[in-house]
Amino acid sequence: MKKAFSIVFFHLLFIVSAFTQTIETIGLGHHSVTFDRGFIIPHHEDMYHLYKPVHSLQYQYLIPINNSSTRLGALLYGADLGSSILGKGYALGLNMEKYWRPTKKNELSIGFAMGLGIVTNPYDVKTNDQNRAIGSMGNAFGQLYVIGSHTVSKSLCINLGLRFSHFSNGAWKAPNLGINIPSVSIGMSKKIRVPPIEQSELKREYWRPFASLRIGRKSLDIDDSRAFWVPVIELGAARSISKTANLRMAIATHADPFYRFEKFETMKPFSISKGIDIGLSVGYHQYFGKWGMLFDLGWYLYKPNPGYKTPYFEALGITYSCNSNIMAMARLKANKTTADLIEWGFVYSFN
Repeated sequence: MKKAFSIVFFHLLFIVSAFTQTIETIGLGHHSVTFDRGFIIPHHEDMYHLYKPVHSLQYQYLIPINNSSTRLGALLYGADLGSSILGKGYALGLNMEKYWRPTKKNELSIGFAMGLGIVTNPYDVKTNDQNRAIGSMGNAFGQLYVIGSHTVSKSLCINLGLRFSHFSNGAWKAPNLGINIPSVSIGMSKKIRVPPIEQSELKREYWRPFASLRIGRKSLDIDDSRAFWVPVIELGAARSISKTANLRMAIATHADPFYRFEKFETMKPFSISKGIDIGLSVGYHQYFGKWGMLFDLGWYLYKPNPGYKTPYFEALGITYSCNSNIMAMARLKANKTTADLIEWGFVYSFN
């Protein structure tokens, strides 16, 4: 397995190097290929038999935004998830990173990616009942990483860093404990000259209020396959912290039926006190043209059942600006890295 990954790694690097020799000198971006070794976190008692080494190969293509310290591009991911129970994992995502150069030859990057993923061997009650991590082949994929790079020649760098990758269907189909993979990453990148992404400046010297309506679908148990829709209402405000990024603060409520759920029993009547949770969040929203990526970290102010969800939550999202006021959003919300909901909807920003 290691030999096969090494062969693929060097072939990809050769192809990338040959391709980039013909690119016109305009702005600085890069191709990179990295090999990762990690493991699956056994964050639930049904996950301990999946505590296996994971090997993955990644390709990233990133170009600068307005010649700034922000890069945007795509990430292609493929992994052997360590056993025939899980099989392979593949993903394609939108990738954004911020970088700093403490010295001329060294660079530190912090980035995240979000997109669509495939797990080849999902749970099946007849053929694969040992996979309690993922109940669907199609999933959301997210990744956070920190990478250090050292320039070894005019256009070639070596990279070393840490990554955290996540597959989940957002409780769309049970089971959905999710697959969490911390890993050590080593690889090489090829600097290239490409046209930077140009975008208008969004700098505003005031807090701009917004309201959002979203919805998700949730299934909780393999023994009781009922699924329910979860509406989400969010109110907040955003303020520019750079020419292309916002700080956002919000309060959101989820009308989560599973606070009232009991297996095989009729759902209890809805009430405000027993049917919704309330969370406060702060987040970072980076724009690139009409597209955007966001990361939120929040705390529950109220939950009908304190033990049902962790005290805090985190979320990764992708946005698309339909016009100056209306924005479409898809967001994966998780509780301590266990996916809670994939939310789809719109955000309206007031002038």
